[in-house]
Amino acid sequence: MSIVAAAPGSPYQPLLTARGQPRGVLRDVAVWLHLDRIPGDPILAVGVAAMLLATAAFLYLLRETYRGHVSVRLVAVLVVAAHALLLLVPLLFSRDVYSYAYYGRIAGIYHGNPYVQTPLDHSSDALWNLVGPRWVDTPAYYGPGWISFSALLSRLLPHPFELAEVYRYISIAASLATCGVIVWIVNRLWPARTAFALAAFGANPVVLFHAAGSGHSDLLVALTIVTAFALLVSKRELPAVAILTLGALIKATAALPLVLLLVWCIARRPPEGRRRAALSHVGLSAAIVAAFALPFFQLKDPTLGMLGLAGQTGGLAPPTVLGEAVDFLTFHTLGWVVRAAAVGLLGWCVWMLAREVWRRVPTGGMSGQEQAAIWGWSLALLMLLGPILLPWYVVWQLPLVWALPRIPRTAVIASSSMLGVTLWSAEAMRYPGGFTLNLWVGYLIVVPILVVLLFFVVRDLRSRVELGRLFEDDVGRPVPTMLADEPSGEERIPDAARDGAGDPDGPPSVEIGADAF
Repeated sequence: MSIVAAAPGSPYQPLLTARGQPRGVLRDVAVWLHLDRIPGDPILAVGVAAMLLATAAFLYLLRETYRGHVSVRLVAVLVVAAHALLLLVPLLFSRDVYSYAYYGRIAGIYHGNPYVQTPLDHSSDALWNLVGPRWVDTPAYYGPGWISFSALLSRLLPHPFELAEVYRYISIAASLATCGVIVWIVNRLWPARTAFALAAFGANPVVLFHAAGSGHSDLLVALTIVTAFALLVSKRELPAVAILTLGALIKATAALPLVLLLVWCIARRPPEGRRRAALSHVGLSAAIVAAFALPFFQLKDPTLGMLGLAGQTGGLAPPTVLGEAVDFLTFHTLGWVVRAAAVGLLGWCVWMLAREVWRRVPTGGMSGQEQAAIWGWSLALLMLLGPILLPWYVVWQLPLVWALPRIPRTAVIASSSMLGVTLWSAEAMRYPGGFTLNLWVGYLIVVPILVVLLFFVVRDLRSRVELGRLFEDDVGRPVPTMLADEPSGEERIPDAARDGAGDPDGPPSVEIGADAF
């Protein structure tokens, strides 16, 4: 994939700046293979073949790590080497970095409000010819934290090429940092799963090429989610709340784990201490939001892009595709019912997760794996039920996929694999015939599979909530409690550890008490 990506005129490349053209050893290899001389749809076929090969190799690696046949050290070498290759390829698959920079320049250079003004209001800017046509008259839909960061970068780096490259470097660094935090967490909670967890994220073609290679902010969201969980493992609640709030200020997707974290922080206190916990934790989150949001607040769009984002549709999102199909069959009258049902289903599932946290934490505690699984459940459901589904949207839940039980874990990995081979070209209109075929493959193959996966994920969640087993593959196995202290303050060993029961391949049983974690 790296060689195809570095070929001049590669279908993986969006519109590039003059200084951002491919160069270096990988480009030379691509030219030596004459990839630059293959015209039209044939080079598109070469790119798709590379995607399929890379995804097949990734799935094989994932199977071997799950079985314990590959060491963590070997996976780490592979992951670092794969990220190093990204430094030798140009920008890939998306023009979003130009939108990041444009909104940052509106705020930092032109001193405007990107939630009100659009690139069209500053069409003389050097980025005008680079930003995607769909977004030239659209205000920002990113969080105020990301807009503030982009504004700072625009002041420091005035040239479009520099900005595009910096966003790529930031994403690559965020991806590697996420890998490091994953290893730390899983090695502490479930050492047998460390290689699998690292490979699922760090060796995933979607993470490497569609997210890091395209400079997407979603990797920073993934980093804040996994860092917040690491802080929770270290019993640092308030820093975890702060980091996860910053993630939600980059992209609203981190808000679901944030809500579940706040519920846990409040529920684990005795009844008389919950009001104080709510004031401190929710107050900290609200203060951080206010600090970033107030400079951009106005009455024209007081939601700072959130309302507009909710109305966006695209990609292979099952609710969007099914809604469009219903619209077609009902003469554009009932498609909204499908989309509203998806929102309602997501709300119902998150409510079940929050209720489970509130019910279980005060009475018996909650294991670290279960808390990670709950966050992973919410993000997986958001991915499948959201109005937009693009390849880089899968990176949010991949850092926690090791904690999910079999059905949602399979759904996340399968989704990432399918999404990794369904974006054939960055500029679809360069290959109109291939783009049409690409759409039909997505609508007729990928979307039906995603709908089936969604059905099984929701059904599995409901059955596990009823049984009180959100984590383990074997729903009848006792769960070690780790996150919440026992009401008496005394240490207790779970029944599975005391009786010698439990799955030898499952997570280790851990004693509970003041020193848990």
